[in-house]
Amino acid sequence: MHGRLGSRLVKGLASGEKGQLTHFNDELLNEVIKECSENFLALQSLIRKMQEEGLDFQTTRNADHYGALINHLSLIRNKRCLMAYVYNRAEMIQNLAWTVGLRLFELPEEIQEKLSHLEKDYFKRHSAALESYMSKVDLNLNVVTPFFLAHMN
Repeated sequence: MHGRLGSRLVKGLASGEKGQLTHFNDELLNEVIKECSENFLALQSLIRKMQEEGLDFQTTRNADHYGALINHLSLIRNKRCLMAYVYNRAEMIQNLAWTVGLRLFELPEEIQEKLSHLEKDYFKRHSAALESYMSKVDLNLNVVTPFFLAHMN
């Protein structure tokens, strides 16, 4: 049971076509965050209980120790799943700037619908950083040249 929500979040991301965005799963993401909070509170409670009993929670091997370990490992797994979900979506959003364009309005509506509000903001900021860099070096990196196209194969 522990950590299954995080796993579902990543599996949902992996189930889509490679490089294609799926709708941002706000509901499941929030459930995973809630489970992380519950794991953290349970972990704290078990450690506190062991300390109150005068037990060393690092060396004592009892039910509370193993309960704390399960909550700790579940917390770590869910956090890794959350990071993988957000990182992979951010990577896809960065690629949109290179393949579709640097302006949010250039993104097709079906792509914009799949982005959360924060992801849209991320796209805008990433694009602005790219535009700033290209203007400073006076080079448009978003242009594909015939030479490049000829040597792609």
